[in-house]
Amino acid sequence: MVSAFLSDIRRPWLWLGSAICALLVLGLVGVLLGMASLELQEPPGIDRVLRQAGLSLMLTAAAVTGSFSFTSDYRTGCFTRRVLLFQRGPAFAARAASTFLSALLVGATVGAMFGASAGILAGAWGFSVQSVLAFAGTAAMGALWGLAIGSLIRSHLVSLFVVPLSLVLPELLADSSGRAGQYLFPVLAAEWAEQVAIHIPASGSFTGAGMWLVVVTAVAFGMFLKRDLA
Repeated sequence: MVSAFLSDIRRPWLWLGSAICALLVLGLVGVLLGMASLELQEPPGIDRVLRQAGLSLMLTAAAVTGSFSFTSDYRTGCFTRRVLLFQRGPAFAARAASTFLSALLVGATVGAMFGASAGILAGAWGFSVQSVLAFAGTAAMGALWGLAIGSLIRSHLVSLFVVPLSLVLPELLADSSGRAGQYLFPVLAAEWAEQVAIHIPASGSFTGAGMWLVVVTAVAFGMFLKRDLA
């Protein structure tokens, strides 16, 4: 397991994909901050709106990157060769751990830069440790969610659409699902990040999101052990 993890974190695509994810989120958040700075007078609550938009972008981008960390190597046969070298269980666990770790670092970097940029533009609501934790946790959870969904789908192109769809599904089903939608993973993850960012204890939403991740990852792991690699 240790050798598989050490080999996995040296993959060029792991850090290249993480860099692309960070640049994409920072670019889109920069556009939002730039548009906000053009306003002559900032409307009340603009800091919360921008933070929620940034966290949503972070969750989606990290999830897509996490799914690609499996599907890209699976499509080219690289992951099959890793299985032959390290066996199925360690190979999957190492991929999940390295994806989680890289997303955590990317999220922390984006959170720090978001807070610093927001502080420069808006003055009163600048950098905070809570903002870094919110972005880092959101990225890590999104990456693990995307990896699990991507390993179940296995198709590189299909996962590009299915993974983001799984994150907006609660909003699409808001009218029909009622209060049940509040207990789905995307809602719980967003609620946790928002509460952490504004210094509110978020043990309930964190537990709920963590349970979703454990279940989905366990299902993906079990299916990976049984399905054909071809």
